[in-house]
Amino acid sequence: MLGTAAGGGFPQWNCACALCDLSRRDPVRCTPRLQLQAVVRSHGRNVLLNAGPDLRVQIEATPTLQPKPENGRRNTPIGGIVLTSADLDQVLGLLLMREFQPLRVYATPLVRRVLEANSFFRMLERVPQQLTWITMLPDEPFELLPGVTCTAIPMSDDLPYYAKSFAAGAEPGQAVVGLVLASEGKKVVYTPAVGHISEALYSKYAAADAIATDGTFWSDDELQQAQPGTPLAREIGHIPMSGEDGMMARLAELRGPRKVFVHLNNTNPILDRQSDERKAVLAGGWEIAEDGWEL
Repeated sequence: MLGTAAGGGFPQWNCACALCDLSRRDPVRCTPRLQLQAVVRSHGRNVLLNAGPDLRVQIEATPTLQPKPENGRRNTPIGGIVLTSADLDQVLGLLLMREFQPLRVYATPLVRRVLEANSFFRMLERVPQQLTWITMLPDEPFELLPGVTCTAIPMSDDLPYYAKSFAAGAEPGQAVVGLVLASEGKKVVYTPAVGHISEALYSKYAAADAIATDGTFWSDDELQQAQPGTPLAREIGHIPMSGEDGMMARLAELRGPRKVFVHLNNTNPILDRQSDERKAVLAGGWEIAEDGWEL
């Protein structure tokens, strides 16, 4: 995990709420976090799970992702990027990788169409064979890295605000996907945005060795408490952690896998290491991912 915060990072650049203020004053108690970014490694090769806005900083903080002088002036150990949606927080990092570097991008046909329609992303195709698209279809496994199989799982048909015009006629199950990563008999389910837990998704969680899932909000009205007039967590595709129908309650009987929260919004009280909410999460058998954390 190169970053574990939701959009805007933590502390958020334009926020002076109690948590962001505490993070600036006491970063030990309330540790700053970069925006969500994960990487999968196998046999010396790396694939990014999405490409967030903080990617350049995250690469420079991670030696295994940096170019090596012995491989020439221009090189990268990053062998590809898997996109789980067209959300800006997941794709803006692609534009940071435009330096005539050949890239392999795995995406559903719908996400590809959304990005190809945006003139900004033509910067990734300034020279021949700079950008190679790999089609990723829901529920169809493919080899992502040597010994690592990846399967996209449908999560939501909600497109980001800037791409709403693509909703008409869009293929179901392609707007937002989760990922099942399998290697040597072990499975990790990566679902940082969860608006609904279907029976199929619960079954995938139950069959996994670990899940990294949506920890965006503690409560449904969390944003409204910070800024009146903003939507509820569920209205923007995130089941909150707490409550009778929250993430912890829904997955309380899930005993097999390690359960890890990622994608924490700057308003989430579990960011404070001394909060009662954080204690409740840990007491419930959950882990809270940190930047630099490895599974």
